Formats: sequence, C-alpha cells, structure tokens
Amino acid sequence: MKFYTVLEIAENIKLSPDRVYEAIRHGLLPSVHIGRQVRIEEQAFHEWVRQGGTRLSAHNRAS
Repeated sequence: MKFYTVLEIAENIKLSPDRVYEAIRHGLLPSVHIGRQVRIEEQAFHEWVRQGGTRLSAHNRAS
C-alpha cells in the first residue's frame, strides 16, 4: 500500500492543504489517522477522484 500526506494530495490536485483537511473532516475524502498524522491511501484517493471528489459514502449519507 502507498499513502499520501495531505500536502502531497493538495499539491496533486492544486488545492490548499486546508481544503483537503476540510474534505477529510466532512467525510468526503477517505483517510487514516496515525496518531496526529493524517494519511490518504493511494487507491482510495484515486477512487475518490474518479467519483468526482465530492461524494459521500453510503455510510456517511445515513448520518
């Protein structure tokens, strides 16, 4: 598995790190938290982009 940092994601899709953190907080971008560090798994990121980058998962929609 390969993981990206928030900064790597932000640079990749030309957004500010704050916007990436916002997407994570809202449950839009799947991430894992390792202590205080946030990482985004490569395959999950690519799937998120393929889905348009704004869709909530079925689990999050029910909340």
